[in-house]
Amino acid sequence: MSLKKIIFPLFVLIFIGLFSSCKKCKDCTCQQTISQTGMPDVNQTVQLEKVCGEDLEETEGTTTVTQNVGGINQTVTQSCECN
Repeated sequence: MSLKKIIFPLFVLIFIGLFSSCKKCKDCTCQQTISQTGMPDVNQTVQLEKVCGEDLEETEGTTTVTQNVGGINQTVTQSCECN
């Protein structure tokens, strides 16, 4: 087996590994709605720039958190679209 037949596939695998491990960053626009017992809903838009890696995975999509403290319910819903 020639050295070229060993080195070329090894080079290709290293290149693919480096390319796939690069952090992909996106800008995100998030819509948030905060609902609380006895209060009008609060809506806001948040812009996030250069969200990368695990943060991007956690940010994209819709998340809802509900909490109840002393009989007051609060729900925060956030929907993010990243491009």
